[in-house]
Amino acid sequence: MSQRASSRFWIVPTVWALVVTTLVGTGLARLSWPFVDLYNNFYRATSMSWRATLGYALGGGVEYRPLLIIGMKVAHQLAGLRAWFYKSLVLLQFAAILAALLWIFQPLTRKRAAAACVALACLAGLHTSRVLFMFVPLNAHSLGVLLLLAGLILALAPASRINEWLFLPLTLVALLLLESGGLIVAVTLVLWRMRAPGATGRAVTATLAAAAVYLAVRFGLGAQVAASTYTETGLGFADVSAARLVEIFGHAPWLLWIYNVAASVLTIAASEPRAGKYVFIEAILHGNVPLWMVIHVLSSVMTTAVVVYALATSRIVFARDRQIAAAGLTIVILGSALGFLYTRDRIALSAGVGYAMLVYVAIAAVLEGRPLPDLSVKGRPEGRPLPIHGVVLRLVAPVCVSLIAIGWLLRTGEAYLQLRDAAWENYQEWTARYEELGGLTRPQTDVLEMLRRDALARLPDDPRNDPAWTYHLFEREFERNR
Repeated sequence: MSQRASSRFWIVPTVWALVVTTLVGTGLARLSWPFVDLYNNFYRATSMSWRATLGYALGGGVEYRPLLIIGMKVAHQLAGLRAWFYKSLVLLQFAAILAALLWIFQPLTRKRAAAACVALACLAGLHTSRVLFMFVPLNAHSLGVLLLLAGLILALAPASRINEWLFLPLTLVALLLLESGGLIVAVTLVLWRMRAPGATGRAVTATLAAAAVYLAVRFGLGAQVAASTYTETGLGFADVSAARLVEIFGHAPWLLWIYNVAASVLTIAASEPRAGKYVFIEAILHGNVPLWMVIHVLSSVMTTAVVVYALATSRIVFARDRQIAAAGLTIVILGSALGFLYTRDRIALSAGVGYAMLVYVAIAAVLEGRPLPDLSVKGRPEGRPLPIHGVVLRLVAPVCVSLIAIGWLLRTGEAYLQLRDAAWENYQEWTARYEELGGLTRPQTDVLEMLRRDALARLPDDPRNDPAWTYHLFEREFERNR
């Protein structure tokens, strides 16, 4: 049966995507507005006129994100302060990301359906993906990922004149939204070299033209403010201040950049370090390693081992799989490079998406395997030993994939508990931490008061009263009440 044979196995990962989306939606329903992110991102959209908004957006400095600022203004004009509208946007964008990945994977066989389920669980369970569920007026992180995947879909789809020139507005919008939009340019060039059907010469030309327009707009209209070379970040076993980083890396900042990029790659491949800090190694040195931390590291290391094995042994034979793997590897490397100045979990979001793509291709290749010789005694030439490598692979691959799947299933459940913790944290920002965060010194506008009343209208469940086993099995943001 060919890989494109008529089958219904795609229903399995589709149902799994719906289950994960429902789980996330249940957690999002508990969230109230976060005070800090709300004030920084939403207050400006409500207080500035359209003329002032456009001037501020197009004249931005270090972080040149004009479409993000304009988009928040548009969202407010459409929905006002209705929290359900913005939560729906977050959930719809997440669901669209899962749907885009399924279109890219096209899991039409039983083994590929299993590989797709693991890859989607990997994306949902990665700690770098938690920013996808951040409840803000406009989650530009998930929208940026969605645009990146849209570019990949165009590159893998059959070539057409319309698709080719769609690369221009798509790339331009992605670049004007977030700096990570530049990944579309790199992925398109790589897939052009890989002879992906939709990554034609015109598509590449359109992508490069969009990049040129972006640079002209940014450097022509934007006020160029030099970025700080040093920002507080994780280093070794602790967070290090900008002043201390100057003392350490003042004459060789490139060493810090290498450290930060390597940390972003490793946090995807091994779930260690976290935000630049080697928390797992520190826990081992102190003789107190939480079970959830072991699950994180082992699930990531085993998954990465399968990816490396599949790539190193050239088990990825289908052209489309090789194109997906090339795009995924490009996103992992360049997505990690985005955090060269400082590292945070959220910075490696794009790298995590590329990693999930590699996971799908690798697990599909390992489960399908290569044709093995006849293992029966009757069919084996006399005196020739059994092909032990093939036997071991056939027996070990399903077991290894099952263990990996269990690990990522647990981490997907952890994403739900992280949303419960976030609901409590947001509530604390409006209550116990409100004065500490400067709430009383901010302009006491009607908008701020309305948002605060809305946030305090319902008391979320206190996650510190959750069962003790959830604190052993899953990473939590708070200490449990004794």
